[in-house]
Amino acid sequence: MSKIYTPYNTLLGALILTLLGLFSTCTAQEIASSPNLPVKVIDGDSLEIGNNRIRLAGIDAPEYVQYCKNANKQKYNCGIEAKNYLENLINNSPITCKVHKKDQYDRDLCTCYKEKTDINAEMVRSGYALVYLESPYQKEQKEAKQNKRGLWQGHFMHPRLFRRLKEQQKLN
Repeated sequence: MSKIYTPYNTLLGALILTLLGLFSTCTAQEIASSPNLPVKVIDGDSLEIGNNRIRLAGIDAPEYVQYCKNANKQKYNCGIEAKNYLENLINNSPITCKVHKKDQYDRDLCTCYKEKTDINAEMVRSGYALVYLESPYQKEQKEAKQNKRGLWQGHFMHPRLFRRLKEQQKLN
C-alpha cells in the first residue's frame, strides 16, 4: 500500500523537525528555588537548591574558615562575612540560576539572579568575592577595590592561595 503525501503531511513533518531542532539547541539548564525548594547558602560562593550543589561562576569568595584584617588591622572571619552577605543578598527570595557547566567537584557552575540582579556580580561589587579566572566581573572588582568595599578595606589572602596553603599543610 502506498502512502499519499499531502501538503498537510509535509507541513506536519516540517513542524516536527523544527520543534526537534529547537529542543536540541536548548542546552542552557536553569535551577530555580521556590518555597518548597529554598536556597541554602553554604559559603560566599556556594549554594544548594534541593539536590543541586551550585558554585557561583566567575567569582571566588573567602573560605568559611578564612580570616582577613580590616582597615584597623584587626583580624575578622571574612569567610563568614562573605557567607552572611550572600544570605542577606538573597534574603529568602526566589532565585534562578543558569547552569554553564559542571566543575571538577560535580557542582553546577552558575550565574544566579534574584529578580534581575546578577548575584555573582553583586558579590564582587560588594567586595565579598573576587574575580575567578576568566571572569566577566573585572569592572565590578575594580569598583569594589577603588571604593574599599568588603575585603578591599584591609588585607586579605586570595582565597585560591589560601586553599593551596591549606592543602600543603595537610600534606606536611
